[in-house]
Amino acid sequence: MTGVGSYGALGSSQGRAQVAALCALTLFYAAIVAWLVQLPYDIAGGVLVAHLLALVTVPMLLWLERDGHRALRRLVVVGLGAKLVGTLARYAVLLSVYGEGDALEYDRIGTQLAGSFAKGDFSVDLGQRVIGTGFIEILTGLVYTVTGPTRLGGFLVYSWFGFWGLYLFFRAFRLACPDGLHRRYGLLLFFLPSMLFWPSSIGKDAWMTLMLGTFAYGAAALLTRRPSGVLWVVVGTAGSAMVRPHVTVIAVAALMLAYLLVGSGRPSYARPLSKVAGLAVLAVVFFLAFGAVENYLRLDEETSVDDVFDRTTERTSKGGSEFEAPGARSPAELPVAIFSVLFRPLPFEAANPLALFASLEGTFLLVLFIRHWRYLRNLVPRRRLPYLTLVASYSLMFAVAFSNVANFGILARQRTQLFPFVLVLLAVPLPRRKGAPHHAGTRRTDQRRNETELSAPVPY
Repeated sequence: MTGVGSYGALGSSQGRAQVAALCALTLFYAAIVAWLVQLPYDIAGGVLVAHLLALVTVPMLLWLERDGHRALRRLVVVGLGAKLVGTLARYAVLLSVYGEGDALEYDRIGTQLAGSFAKGDFSVDLGQRVIGTGFIEILTGLVYTVTGPTRLGGFLVYSWFGFWGLYLFFRAFRLACPDGLHRRYGLLLFFLPSMLFWPSSIGKDAWMTLMLGTFAYGAAALLTRRPSGVLWVVVGTAGSAMVRPHVTVIAVAALMLAYLLVGSGRPSYARPLSKVAGLAVLAVVFFLAFGAVENYLRLDEETSVDDVFDRTTERTSKGGSEFEAPGARSPAELPVAIFSVLFRPLPFEAANPLALFASLEGTFLLVLFIRHWRYLRNLVPRRRLPYLTLVASYSLMFAVAFSNVANFGILARQRTQLFPFVLVLLAVPLPRRKGAPHHAGTRRTDQRRNETELSAPVPY
């Protein structure tokens, strides 16, 4: 009895200490928030936006992951918290280190547009085309019409866009590769420094992450014979084409190649017709996107692909972080282009702290690819071949196009549109053991192996 009473007293004492600590933390947090809301609305509005987004997002994530593994639920919620930290870091670096940038210009113009929008006046003259920079200016004005002109709040809203894009990439991989290493992919996707930092400010990167994630989820649905994917693909295509139509063309072309490999399922007379119809729709989308590219890049009949690449190199070879871009103009140059786009700058090429940080990340990814290379032979199984074809073809075409970027800073930011795709290759399933059964029990075996991977440390 004495032992039981002592244990109860100890448990009660620990419980009271935990409650007291929780109350102290709550009071401290409330005091910090009360102090922040006394600051100018540029900061106070951001604090309000952060709380509203958290109140909406966390319950939504828990609901969307209600049938998933507990480790994955925890991963996406912690990933949301990490995105907040990345947003604050991006905000602080931009203001304290650079003091200028596209995000600040979007904030300035968005504030002006929000004043007009709030009065019901939508007849604004941007002085430039809507596709590209103009679209982000209008979108920022619409955001500020809802939140009020708060720069920190704008950063948080755009970072929220980027987070949902990452989450859709995560769901796409789980849908298309149910036996993949989901936890490993989630850790890389949500916590890779580039994905935490660059698509976390007002600008094109966050919006493109959202739209490419929407596209990837729709593509995964289509490639697993789910018609609902059409709507997701259309939204992702239209949204990304409003900002960077050249990336949209790459994504749609990759989906067309992958769609050719989709199995027919149960034999029927309608299957071939539906596949032809699907390819026809994708072809129409591709040519519409290509038309947007011609307008965006101001191409004409006399402009060749080499001219576009040369123009890209010339425009990006300035700003203090320039280097000699490899430029993949032939298949023999492709390996060097892929290496450059994925892994450069190397540590000895870094000229400033941000470049050094990017070089350490690139080296880390290079080590991961070298160690995971032996697993890539497991890409062959038919059930995941279409999505992996999409990933591989998008990555190759992206590497060709962006190997002509001659500035490490621009390259580090632009390849956030590549990482969510190429990281899939680091999460392919482990090879099946020799003698493993290839029948209905295989799915249960894959499920058990995936659950083991969820509960085990990530084998880097």
